[in-house]
Amino acid sequence: MVKTPERIGEEADLAARRLAGLALNPSTPQDVRQRIAYRADLGPAERRALAVDPDPKVRRAVSVHPALSEEERAAIDYEVPTDCGFHHHPAPSVPRDPEDVRRDALSAHPMLRRRAARVHELPPDLVARLADDEDLGVRVTLAQNHPPAALLLRSFLEYTGSDRTRPGPPSIR
Repeated sequence: MVKTPERIGEEADLAARRLAGLALNPSTPQDVRQRIAYRADLGPAERRALAVDPDPKVRRAVSVHPALSEEERAAIDYEVPTDCGFHHHPAPSVPRDPEDVRRDALSAHPMLRRRAARVHELPPDLVARLADDEDLGVRVTLAQNHPPAALLLRSFLEYTGSDRTRPGPPSIR
């Protein structure tokens, strides 16, 4: 069968319809709905359905969708894990768009701020903002992935002098 532009378009629509059907079907397994919720190509109907999914992992996955506004994001009842590991993430071969990073760093959503804290080339204003973030996960992720913050944390943890109980890092004499 020859692939005409119309046939290719029909198949693309079929894939989108299948994705929507899986996202909107409550009998679709939770792990499948969660993977679908992370997809950037979700339509508004799928995002709305997954935003009220009974599973908190699915709601959290869709809550970081790039097409959501801060108001839509805030309307989702998501849970942010505090017991997950915070690791060093190597710098990607293709840097993230600085505007996307800034949007994530300024978001009210802790998971998006954690994503921004992974970026190694953060501008100084975002480093300062994230270093004082209310979410421990953001601060730890920043320390793990931003060299100045990691150096500061390591220096403070390695220092055992008498003024260790001061609220800030030790001064270097």
